[in-house]
Amino acid sequence: MQRADWWKDGGVGLALLMLGGCAGRFERRDGRTVLRVWSMWAGDEEKVFQGVVDYYNRVQNRVYLENLGAVEDTKIIRSIVAGAPPDFFTLREPGYLAPLAANNALLPLDDWFRESGLRESDFVPASLEQGRYRGRLYSMPYLLDAQALFWNPELFRKAGLPPNRPPRTLEQMLDYARQLTQRDATGEIRVLGIRPPELIYIIGAFGGQFVDPVTGAITADHPVNLEAARYYRALIEAMGGGKRVMAFTAGFGNEQGTNNPFFLGKIAMMFNGQWNPYWFQKYAPHVPYDVAPLPHPARHPERQRPTWIGQNMFCIPRESKHPRAAWEFFVWMQSEEAQVLFAETMHGIPNIRRVLKNPRLRTVRSPDEIWKRGYAKFLDLVDSPNARFFPTTPVATLYLHELATAQDFIISGHKTAEQALHDVQQRVAAEYRRWAYR
Repeated sequence: MQRADWWKDGGVGLALLMLGGCAGRFERRDGRTVLRVWSMWAGDEEKVFQGVVDYYNRVQNRVYLENLGAVEDTKIIRSIVAGAPPDFFTLREPGYLAPLAANNALLPLDDWFRESGLRESDFVPASLEQGRYRGRLYSMPYLLDAQALFWNPELFRKAGLPPNRPPRTLEQMLDYARQLTQRDATGEIRVLGIRPPELIYIIGAFGGQFVDPVTGAITADHPVNLEAARYYRALIEAMGGGKRVMAFTAGFGNEQGTNNPFFLGKIAMMFNGQWNPYWFQKYAPHVPYDVAPLPHPARHPERQRPTWIGQNMFCIPRESKHPRAAWEFFVWMQSEEAQVLFAETMHGIPNIRRVLKNPRLRTVRSPDEIWKRGYAKFLDLVDSPNARFFPTTPVATLYLHELATAQDFIISGHKTAEQALHDVQQRVAAEYRRWAYR
């Protein structure tokens, strides 16, 4: 394997990883080869993935899959540099995929994909595209995440808005956000019309462009991106300005739990993912809500039903001891059996198109499954032609960090939309040039 010099760490840590990674590498259990995986899930989610692992171990008899537990991406990278990775792993941060692929640290999967009989047309398009770098496939998906608009019909009613008519366009959303924001006598916010979405979601809804589709060059200050950033600033101003909005959102609690600001009636709308209907049922069954596609620009009806897609990425390192066995698990992950098993318990969205119609994921069979009513709307949305995702580029991690910083500057008003995105362009394009000419 080509040793990557883009990751530095202390020698002691690397030595420990090499010792820990190699221990028991050739162990067998019940006559089966032990296949080790590092996953990103912890807590309840780790238990859910362990359930998938246990099921897989029951239904086949050649490999024993061992989940070594929740691991940060940085530890995975250090193990690869040390030459002691697991047999396969998940990536929490997709931005690491391109640097790993560019440094020859991952096995390309294209030949095995063709040999397996899997068909690209069976997949939600965004699911495979996110795993490609320079035209080659380096990861396989096992469920997707998607973004939609959540709103509180009761707060709509109190503001004099139709409770069952969410904003369909971005222009309507700005007007609704203004009307739904409630202030006290001093002007301080008590209910926010919409929790400020991520800037990248707004750029996606506008149909913006992060990289040139032909050259891969950075296009942070693309004209459509600038239009989206100016809209973002207008949205903040409509709710009282950056200072008040930041002061109000600074007190928000953890989303996963009873202190979620939506559950407490502190926000009337939010962009969020398909796991929320389950959270509503678990933590706030009394709170009214509904789900709709993200709004689109009024003058571009062809961009309606946008969403933003993420995924669970599974990769095989070059130095995996059992790459073929890992690939066989990847193929099994795409079966309807495996997709439904994980989707119904992890509350992710299947990446195989036909599974999106599976009645088991849509039918409420007991009071414990009321969450499926909201979840089903994501199943209808994820295959939209206007589904967007952040491009696979070796500078993705820096790019996303710079966009988040630009978002903060735009909210606060310390930079104009033009200044903020210009600065992103300058910093990220310079780093991309270093990669392009390696």
